[in-house]
Order: sequence, then C-alpha cells, then structure tokens
Amino acid sequence: MDLESLDRGAARTAGLLRVQLAQMTAASQLLEQTATDAGSREQLAALDQSICRMLRIVGRMELTYRLGADAPRMEPTLVNLAELVRELGREMTALLAGAGVELSVRCPERMSAFVDGGLIRQLLLELTSNGAKAGKRVSVTLTKKGDSASLTVEDDGPGLPPEKLETLFSGGGENVPDWRKGGNGVAIARRIAALHGGRLMADAAPGRGLRMAVTIPLGLDRVPGLLESPPARWEEGGFSEALVGLSDLLPAGLFAPKETE
Repeated sequence: MDLESLDRGAARTAGLLRVQLAQMTAASQLLEQTATDAGSREQLAALDQSICRMLRIVGRMELTYRLGADAPRMEPTLVNLAELVRELGREMTALLAGAGVELSVRCPERMSAFVDGGLIRQLLLELTSNGAKAGKRVSVTLTKKGDSASLTVEDDGPGLPPEKLETLFSGGGENVPDWRKGGNGVAIARRIAALHGGRLMADAAPGRGLRMAVTIPLGLDRVPGLLESPPARWEEGGFSEALVGLSDLLPAGLFAPKETE
C-alpha cells in the first residue's frame, strides 16, 4: 500500500475518532455542572486533559493527510500576520505560565501576508511547544525582512550538539518524508514553511538553547486589491486550539472546569 493510501486511511480514522471524542466532550461538559467537590473536579481535569491530548493526536493524523506531497491542501488568504502571532501568543502565554514557562512575544502592529492562517498557527504552536519542553523561557519574534516575514522562536534550554542539530528535521526513520513522522513538530513546521515557499532553519549549541527561524514570502504581489480576511481558526471540540496544541506539556490542573459563582 502506498503512502497516499495510508494517509487517506489515517484521515478517515481520524474523522471517526473525532465523533467519539465529541461525545466524550459533551459528557464531560454535562458532568461539570454537578462537579462541586475537589475530587470530582480533579477527575474531570484529568479527563479533559486526556481528551485534549487525543484531539492533538487526531489533528496530527489529519494534518499528515492535508500536507501530502502529491496534493497539499492549503487555504491562503490575505491576513494580518502580526495580529495572528499576537493573538495566539497571548493565549499561549497564559497557558504556559501555568506550566512554569515564561513566553514573550514581539511583533509589529501590522504585517499583511498571503498565507494559510490555520497552518501558520499550527507552525507556531509546534515550535513554541518544542521550545517550552526544552526550557523555562521562550521568545517569539516576528519581523519583516524585505518581501518576507521572519518568525523566530528561541528557548533557554540545554541546546544541541552539532551532530544532533544535523538530524533535527528527520523523523528518525528512512524512506518516509520527515513531516510524516508522528511527534516531530519541527519537521511538520518545516513542511508548512516549504508549502508557503519559505524555509525553516535551526541554530543551537550546547548550553545556549535552540533558535528556530522561519522565513516566509509575504506573497502580496499575488493578491492585488484583495480584502484582508481573518486567519482561519478551528475550535477543537469546545477546547481552544492552543490548549489542545500544548496539552502534552501542560499540567492537569489547567484543564479543570471553571468554578461558577
């Protein structure tokens, strides 16, 4: 069976799993109405954390199919890239603070770009999640360089020796495109950058953290007179995209139902 057929099968399986996860989410939301004691709230937090982590896995399966080399599916629109980064950055900052990670975001007031907003958000989530797993301080910086946007994610983690840096983008297997390797967020980000005509580079040294730099053409020459649209967003079955994207590193307490007065 070829890789395209495997990807289609994985996408169909992901769709079926989403239906079951939606039912689990609905049941969890009903239980929240009666979860008044600490024990019940703790159990619901663990349940919601598991649901978010499963949604993340399902999303990876769907993304693998969407990024297929033969017919990648993109939905580019003219968006304010700076606002996209700033908005997602605010949400990630609040969540990561609960995990003891400090996130700082720097970007201009405005930067228009012809991109797939949903994929760019996924790219930023992948790189920020990796940085937060490595260190306690992560910075995201968006700047404009000529006709391209430069997005940099840096962490204060232990860094990587040269021999490890060379294999950073590979999924660890042979004869399989690196972006298909489950769990390799850097490879997924690199694939997304490439689909936009850009590239992803890494710079690291032992004890000096890791710096991931994405360069993406703004593509404004292709959209004369096109009105700007908000970036595409998807709610993950009632959970925020950032909560799902960072669920594998956030503590269970952040998934606890909100207390009602």
